[in-house]
This record gives sequence, C-alpha cells and structure tokens, in this order.
Amino acid sequence: MMVSWAIPSPLSVKVITAKERGLEVLDALEPGDRVILLGVDPHQENEAPYPDPAVARDVLRSWKAGYGTTDLAAAIRRAAAALADATALNKELFVVSDFQRSGLGAGTDVASADLTAELDPGTRTFLIPVDEGPLPNTALEEAILGGNAVNRRVFVQVAHHAGTGVEDLPLTVEAGSEVLGEARLSLDPGQRTTLEVPLIRLPAEGERLHARLARDRLPADDVRYIPAAGIGRVNTLLVQDPAQPSPYLPIALRPEAESGRFEVRRVSPEALVSADLAAVRLVILDNVTTIPRQAIMRLRPWREAGGALFLVLGDRVDLRYYNEALLPALFDGVTVENMLGSDEPGAAAYRLVPRVAGSEVFAGFDAKAGRPVTGADFWRIVRVKTGPQVRVLAEFGPALPALVQGERALLFASSLDGRWNNFPTHSAFLPLLYQGLNAILREGDTDRVTVGQPVQGTVDRALVPAGAELACLGPNGIVLNVAAKAVPRGLLLRSDPAPEPGFYAVRAGGRTLFMRAVNVDPAESDLTPLAREELRRVFPGDKVTVVEEDEPLGAPIREARYGREFWRELILLALLLLVVEGWLSRRGAA
Repeated sequence: MMVSWAIPSPLSVKVITAKERGLEVLDALEPGDRVILLGVDPHQENEAPYPDPAVARDVLRSWKAGYGTTDLAAAIRRAAAALADATALNKELFVVSDFQRSGLGAGTDVASADLTAELDPGTRTFLIPVDEGPLPNTALEEAILGGNAVNRRVFVQVAHHAGTGVEDLPLTVEAGSEVLGEARLSLDPGQRTTLEVPLIRLPAEGERLHARLARDRLPADDVRYIPAAGIGRVNTLLVQDPAQPSPYLPIALRPEAESGRFEVRRVSPEALVSADLAAVRLVILDNVTTIPRQAIMRLRPWREAGGALFLVLGDRVDLRYYNEALLPALFDGVTVENMLGSDEPGAAAYRLVPRVAGSEVFAGFDAKAGRPVTGADFWRIVRVKTGPQVRVLAEFGPALPALVQGERALLFASSLDGRWNNFPTHSAFLPLLYQGLNAILREGDTDRVTVGQPVQGTVDRALVPAGAELACLGPNGIVLNVAAKAVPRGLLLRSDPAPEPGFYAVRAGGRTLFMRAVNVDPAESDLTPLAREELRRVFPGDKVTVVEEDEPLGAPIREARYGREFWRELILLALLLLVVEGWLSRRGAA
C-alpha cells in the first residue's frame, strides 16, 4: 500500500482526521473485499490489491508524513486505470481529502473539469472531505543569493494567501543559528512581493544559508534553503578581442582577491578551437566580431550537453556572420538586424525597461512593466528580432528587445564595455548580471531542487577516482544512493529522489563534489479548499456521494450497496489523502 501523509504541524489535527476517516472506510468494508490504496504522489506506481481490509488497515496505521506534491486529477486517472483492469462487477472509489484547490493538478480548470470522466460508469464514488474551510497562510516561495562579492544580499519572494492582510511580519536570513540579515514586511490579502535582505557579512565558501518567515499554520513553506556559495563553482570562458579587452565583465564576475562563484578564464575567439570545454559551464561572447567555424562546431555539442551561453553585442559584432552562422547554431530563435542610436553628445538615449517584470532577473528591483529598471543611458543598441522559442525579458522600446532568454542562453542587445552606454557604472549592473546568469545556469539543472526530485550535477571525471564510493548526504542522517553516467561534459551524478527539504551534499569518498538546496514546492501554499458546489462540478453524476465530516461512513456505504448483487473479488479503495500541507511523497514505515 502507498499513502502519502502529512508532516507534523499545527495542522496535524486535520492529518489525524484524514487517517481516522481512512480507517473508518476500511472498517465499513466486508471481510474478503479486495483493496488497493493509492496516494497522490504523481510519480507513484499502482500496487497490487490487499486481499482483505484488515491487512490494508495494518499498513495504513504505519504510514508517515512526506513532502511531495499532490495531483488529484492524475491520482483519479490512476484509480480509473486500476478499476478498468478489475474484473469485479462492483467497484468503489473513496477519496479522503481536504480537496485543496491548488492540489487539483496543473492545468485543471474547476469550471470545466470532470474528474470522473475516465471512471467506469458503474463505479460508486464517495468523497470524504476533511477540510476546515479557508486557512490563512504566508509562504516563502523563493530565496536567491544575489548582489556581488562586496555587496552580498538575498532576494526573497513571499506570497500571502489569506482574506486579511498581515503587518510587520519578521523575515530573517540565517547561517546555522546566526542571523546574517533581517527585514519586516506587510502584505495585503492575496499579495505576492519581492524584497531584498542585505547581509551583515559575506557567507563563507560552502556555508549553508536559509531564509525564514515567522512560523504560521503551515511551517513547511516558512523556510527556504539557499544554494550554498562556493560549492559547484561555475567555470567560465570569457571570449574577448585581445586587442580591445573590456575590464567590466572580468571584474564583475571575479573581483580581485575575491573567491566569487565564477571561475573566469579570458580567451581569444581563436583559442576556442582548442580550449578545454569539459568542465566549462558558461561561455560569454563579449562583443566579438566572429569566432572560427571549428569553434562553432565544438560549441554546438557542448551546448546540447547543457552548456550555458551569454551573448553580449556591440560595435565589433559582424551582424551578417551572426545571422548566417553563429545564432542558428548556438542561439536559435534570434536574428540581429541593424545598429540604432548615436553616441554623439546630446543624442537621445534608450532605457532598459522590464517586459517580464516577474522574472527572477529583476528580483529585488520592484520591477514594473513600462518603468525603467535602471537610470543608465544606452546611446546605441542592436535591433533584435525574436521567434516564439525565446522570451524577451526587457526591452529598449516597443519592438526593441534588450534582454532575450533562450534555452540556457541570454543575449544583451547593447555592449557591456562602456562604449555604447554607462550601464556598467550603475548600481543595477551587478545584480542584473548575476541574476541573469543564474537564471540560465539553473535551467534543466541542478541548483533548484524540490522534494521528490533527484539531486544531480555534472563534474569532471578526474574528481571521481575509480572505485570511489558515491553517496548523497542529506538532513537528519539521510543517505541516498548516487548513480554516475558519462556525458560529454564529464560525469552526471544523480541521486535517488530527495525525501525532505534541506541541504544535500554529493560526495565521492570523503570529498564533497557539490551541494544542493532542496525545498518544498510552494505551488500548494494556498490552502483554500473547493466550495461544495465546485466539488460537485468536478465530480458530477448520480454515482457520487459526498460524506460530510460529522456523518458516519458506515451508513452511506451500506445504503449504496443495499439491494445489489455484490461480488467480493475486487473493490478498489483509493485513499487519496490530499491533506492540507500538499508536499506529500511516499514514506514507508520506519
């Protein structure tokens, strides 16, 4: 049997109620009824039936809480598939849940969904709500280490799910028990906001940071673990024209005497032909005219294997070459047309305006569409045309993309060498640069992990000696198995799914190779349940019975069975325990 269960919290009274109702269902069945118990973990596989309700009851008692996501629609489909394989005449489905609106599953529209559509028409369905009505909850949805090595800060995103506002809510950023930064915030009903928390000191390399809200009814989403600084450093190739190298990007990414996240090596375009790309995660083309054809042939498979690319344009870029050779191979969906503007004194300047204000690139900026995110002046730009496979994050004006994000790729449609603008001397330059690069480095990887996902990363083969024991060490003594797979950029190390939030370190022998912060998925932080009319809408039909909290289960079950020939070969009992926390995953008995 598999039942996904809720974590202990002040809401555990609801958890206990759900478990008690599940046991009450089993008590109402008859000896010899066959039972299948299903949870709401979307990755769960169906298990074989239990031969008797008493056996299922013993298993249900032993199940514990988990943190994985819930998907009611997918769980009902799994139940329908299991029922379709059954040969019994009579089939029953019991759903024990708080029917949380956000736990219905991605893409499920309450107004039009029919969760019974795939069920056998003869299946009797019992809905057993355990909700307490709307519950106020404030969730810490994101926490990102930003700024630079001198001006370190954490950007956080907070959402308030409640009918009333909250005032003077404390928020801290901590390293162990030490508070490195703190702030207070007030939120209106339903408000989501982003703010920055300055830190009193630089985090040490590999130091474990977390952001924390004041504890409320749902503690699981009041903490956000922040990826450790210094572990898993980003090996970067900065490609510049050696005759006119710009100092701004090297200084920004690796300030002198600082051990920033980026390990930067400057090379010429010609050096790309022979450069070692095995351990490189990021390549920056900084206003280069062209790169050799052999370099494009090497960068293309490197990109396909997960390499990230940052293209910075400028006065030395050969636009025709970029359109015919470089962009189709390395940044599909973008073409460059012509250069606009003038750097003559008194010429009009463009401004950098967010187009996707909610992007993490603009975290901490109070970004709003139509309002410049920085006071920097851009005298010259490149007109860029984009396709549907990329996203314009910021623009210099209507139909003038400024910052374009593709698959693990970013393009800036002006220069960063001080020749076309004064952007590198403005305070917004460093956080926008770091957050833009972090956004493409996180894609398809590694730093952003939620409960139920594996901890993974790619390392140099030389870091894993032959015969070295691989393991992933997590909180509370968790040890996960790690598998290694050869990929073009080295070894891909991938653990078993992380069962709870916290920091996880992948080790080879006694050496830590990389660390990941694992967090709960905040998708279900809104604890509002479906209204009864909405519940009836998504579970339509005369075969559906709603059993309210104060109503004994035995009577409606017996009444539904009365007067019908009953075959005991199989009855499917799907205890879909969508208890209020969400974050439910398979956890066997200790």
